[in-house]
Amino acid sequence: MIRDRVVKSLRELASSIGSKAEGTQWHLFGSVDRDAEDAADIDLLVLCISDGQADTLRQAIDPDALELPLHLAFMTFEEAAAIDATGVQQSRVIFP
Repeated sequence: MIRDRVVKSLRELASSIGSKAEGTQWHLFGSVDRDAEDAADIDLLVLCISDGQADTLRQAIDPDALELPLHLAFMTFEEAAAIDATGVQQSRVIFP
């Protein structure tokens, strides 16, 4: 069950970042979220309060530190709502 391992790792990562991640929502989508056996990467959408917070998190997160390559997308809550990003990607919140 790759999804369970990845979710655990991502939650630990978010917690380790501490206050930088405060107020964010982390959404998993794609093959890992579907728990596909042949998942090749982790697709993660992080919703942020501001562009500044997104920039801070972009610097704090090492995309090579996990079991699979991490493909990160950052958006503000406002941007995501305008295009229904979470609905389009059929993502699920994994943090908080």
